[in-house]
Amino acid sequence: MTNVHPRRIGVLAIQGNYAAHAAALIEAGAEPHEIRKAEELANIDGLILPGGESTTILKFLERRHLFDSLMAFCSAKPVFGTCAGAILLAREVRNPAQRSLALLDAVVERNAYGRQIDSSILTAPTALGPEPLEMVFIRAPRILSVGLAVETLASRDGFPTLVRQGQILAATFHPEMSKDRRVHKLFIEIVSASITNK
Repeated sequence: MTNVHPRRIGVLAIQGNYAAHAAALIEAGAEPHEIRKAEELANIDGLILPGGESTTILKFLERRHLFDSLMAFCSAKPVFGTCAGAILLAREVRNPAQRSLALLDAVVERNAYGRQIDSSILTAPTALGPEPLEMVFIRAPRILSVGLAVETLASRDGFPTLVRQGQILAATFHPEMSKDRRVHKLFIEIVSASITNK
């Protein structure tokens, strides 16, 4: 999907491979912006919450008084969480329990597939088209269950790995680590639709 005016999409630049997300957004046709302060949220159309260590990200958000601003933004505009970002979006977090934005009607278990050494790459069919999607899992969480409003777009061993709930997109894998840009393009389409429908 090509836009005359590229969508301005923020990437929370606290931890994780936010630079890879920015590069993926450029390839997919959007204009990335690194976000570290609450006031920077006013200048973007959508936001990516990248991977990393979710407890570390939470501490940063609380120390910088960014949690409430992030909650307000993600409640009103499109947001895409990958790995730790998906954990932050979930209604309930387990293993152990921790604070979250609680915007995605899903129960997520942290580090469900083991330690970093247990990272893996899976290629599987999805709802994104006929070609299988490469999914890179690094200390990945597992989505244990989702609400009725949540659509599963990809799965692994019967558990969702890519889900959508309205303007919210979440992946337990790292799409920025793959050459396939369909997931980022889907998020850009979600952002574009949110602007068009205003």
